[in-house]
Amino acid sequence: MVTLPEIATLWIGGQLSWLEQLCLKSFADAGHRITLYSYSPIDNIPPGVIAGDAEDIYPGTPLLRHARTGSPAIHADMWRLHLLAKTDAIWVDADMYCYRPFDFDKPHVFGWEKPGLVCNAVLGLPRNSPTLLGLLDFFKDEYAIAPWLKPAQREELQREKDAGTPVHMTAQNWGFTGPASVTHFLMQTGEIEHAEPVEAFYPVGFPDRNKMIISRHNDWVDAHITPQTRGVHFWARRMKPRLEEKENNSPRRGSFMDTLLKKHEINPAAAQIPAKKKPQDDKLDLPEFKAMIGLAALKDDTSIDKLCREHLVEKQFVKRCRDTIAERAATLFVSPDSPENH
Repeated sequence: MVTLPEIATLWIGGQLSWLEQLCLKSFADAGHRITLYSYSPIDNIPPGVIAGDAEDIYPGTPLLRHARTGSPAIHADMWRLHLLAKTDAIWVDADMYCYRPFDFDKPHVFGWEKPGLVCNAVLGLPRNSPTLLGLLDFFKDEYAIAPWLKPAQREELQREKDAGTPVHMTAQNWGFTGPASVTHFLMQTGEIEHAEPVEAFYPVGFPDRNKMIISRHNDWVDAHITPQTRGVHFWARRMKPRLEEKENNSPRRGSFMDTLLKKHEINPAAAQIPAKKKPQDDKLDLPEFKAMIGLAALKDDTSIDKLCREHLVEKQFVKRCRDTIAERAATLFVSPDSPENH
């Protein structure tokens, strides 16, 4: 009989919502010792979950937040590496549900999210792992330029560094300190051979996440969960706003997630998902701002990555602005002999 490994995670941001309560309790109910670390007390931790002091693993100041989104995910990425260096616990994101016990009898526990990318929402590595040691060493330089980026991206970052304005890790593209870096080092060291298949932790991928909260998709969800499935990732960064804004703060009755709430006796009404904070300014709605971004994106000397860093906007926003300007230009400069004029 395999002794179940210890599970650990970190929470930054006050009270838990029902979604985190569900995921945490699922590990306790499966027989795992699970510790929820935080930098300040949380008074709605579900039964069976142990509270831990996050300062014991990694300092809470400065708190590393993504410059564009304000998310503390970068801090959590650094924190989990130090967790693995100091303990034998397996890290899980607070939105990872334990579908079956993580009954692994090996120290390497992680899995493919999709071809070419390992997600770090589940991450177990031995303390002497070359990948772990490589990541810890690489991120000692908070302005490091990632070797896994495309040559043009690396060259642009190097130019900024040479100009005396190096790009901090908090201003890099989303996922820089997470899946991208973990995947790179796992491949470099050969430890990628330990990766579990997609269905182990990510049977429902990011594009299909909302199928777990709508009952008519239950058959689809069930078909993607296999005997190899141990965890189910809920992709909370995108799912929680949907639940709060459009679903009355709970999954639809009879859906996959609704059945899990009933199984673990979690009441959504008692720990609702808070409204997502909106940007303080409304510059994204200003026509002149959109035009400026669109025109800049059409220039050969300005990358979308750089525009996102400088103006704290999403890539999709830049692309929409660029495409709108291009479409308008095409309309204005249609040739007199063009079919559109006949």
